[in-house]
Amino acid sequence: MTVGLLTTNYNTMNMSTQCVDHCLRFADDKIDQFFVVDDHSTEKFDLPFENVEILRNPVNLGLVKSLNNGLSHMTTDLIILFDSDAWPLEDYILKTKQYFIDNPDIGIAAYHTVNADDKLMASFEAEPNAMSLILGQKLHSYYQRFFEKNPKRITVYTCAMVIRKEVLEQIGNFDESYDWLELDHDICMSASRKGWGIGVIPIKAFHKGSGTAQKVSHRVIRFYKNRIKLLRKFHKYPAEGLLNSMIVGRLSIEYLAINVLGRFKFSEEVRKDKSFSRAELIKLIISGKL
Repeated sequence: MTVGLLTTNYNTMNMSTQCVDHCLRFADDKIDQFFVVDDHSTEKFDLPFENVEILRNPVNLGLVKSLNNGLSHMTTDLIILFDSDAWPLEDYILKTKQYFIDNPDIGIAAYHTVNADDKLMASFEAEPNAMSLILGQKLHSYYQRFFEKNPKRITVYTCAMVIRKEVLEQIGNFDESYDWLELDHDICMSASRKGWGIGVIPIKAFHKGSGTAQKVSHRVIRFYKNRIKLLRKFHKYPAEGLLNSMIVGRLSIEYLAINVLGRFKFSEEVRKDKSFSRAELIKLIISGKL
């Protein structure tokens, strides 16, 4: 069983170097391919390692297309993906191979990730459904904690993911119609629909998980756009009229609360940002543009 590694870089040379260094340091068996896709960084990007090939995008393509560029060069049986701010913290190649040998039904799996304080982070979650939109992200997190403790179907995150090449041959690479939100849910759900299981490998990996700087309103709107697209694709957005009414109802309550009670809790800038996201989502849903 052959193993390849893939990570991406965009102006994150220090972290990408740490990622590659840790991947090589804890490799207890042969790495058959190792690609780093540089997404047209504005800073100079080189790596001081042999047998690690840099694929340079001619223009900035974004994360999803960068991953697909790398995947198009991969020929190994297993493909290990790490974000530039993630890397293994223990020997991992032999254990990864053995995990997939012992679990021939598993098509995609993730490592257990920890943060800088060595605290366990979420490596998976229940397969998304409409409750995430009906309740909103914060309430849904509580719903998951109490009502989805042992989900039948899970999705795992791309920050530290392993994929069988056979799965990609069946379902294709990452869906480029998303920006970068939902790409992990989408590929896991696509694999599940082909009969593959999704798992978690008992190997520890670090993930900084700093996220992308952006206004709250932009993040919220992007979440709804991508989540609705995902649920429609997998026929998990039934009775759209009813669902849309429920979502608009909750957003309207939030809008009123933000503009009445929020004046005492948030700064004016934060209140306006939160208010804008709700108003924009209500307009998009009612107009049928979302």
